[in-house]
Amino acid sequence: MNVHLKVNGPRGEEKILALCKHAEDFKRFTVLQLKQKILERFKIDNDIRMVFQTERLEESSLVSKYGIKHMSTIHTLLMLPGGMKG
Repeated sequence: MNVHLKVNGPRGEEKILALCKHAEDFKRFTVLQLKQKILERFKIDNDIRMVFQTERLEESSLVSKYGIKHMSTIHTLLMLPGGMKG
């Protein structure tokens, strides 16, 4: 079974992303691997944050930890430089 996710890009576009071909591979798929696929598919050079439902995804975690399944929707946000200087 191929595992796909819907990804809402940082510019409002939505794409279907193929993650892996087997459910067993999906169980070992990390958020960092997902991030790399999203950056490649959307041709993004900037850093992004990823959110599933209301939870921010941590790169060191497994995707399955968040209850993400085939055709779940992931939202992405661009991380822009800046901020307050102390």
